[in-house]
Amino acid sequence: MKKQGVGGFLYLAFIGLALAFVGGAFVLILGRGYLRAKETESWDKVPAVVVVSQVGERSIGPSIPDEFTHELVYEYEVGGKIYRGDRLKRRKNPFFKEEAKILPAVERWKVGSKVEAFVNPEDPEEVLLEHETKAPGYSIWFPGLFFVGGLVLFVRALLKMFRKGEE
Repeated sequence: MKKQGVGGFLYLAFIGLALAFVGGAFVLILGRGYLRAKETESWDKVPAVVVVSQVGERSIGPSIPDEFTHELVYEYEVGGKIYRGDRLKRRKNPFFKEEAKILPAVERWKVGSKVEAFVNPEDPEEVLLEHETKAPGYSIWFPGLFFVGGLVLFVRALLKMFRKGEE
């Protein structure tokens, strides 16, 4: 009978480790996104007033089309001090190639309208008007399969390699 080397087992172990690493990285990224979105739900609610709501424009270069964003500024009070916020969500307001995509937001957040802002109790300058989606937490199972499957493949390959060495 022909004696086999450990190269095939090492290859499988490496593939398993790579799958576990990539799956684990995505689990961490999605988990962080979910936890950051969940965190803002416990923030203090304070009344705010929209003071600027308009279409903003930027030009990156002469051959690149202009991009548009929602310029939003609102004022709120925490501990007797007036603050200004400019973010709808935790991320900066996005830029779009079409101005028409911004117009519904400008219409929704009219100047002078009273809104509810969510303020970080540890840092009153961190504020938002809408919570992020918790969708990353609901889809974390998929990269979790790669993580668990990769670990199983890695461990089984190592066990087979060591059993082969004992023969």
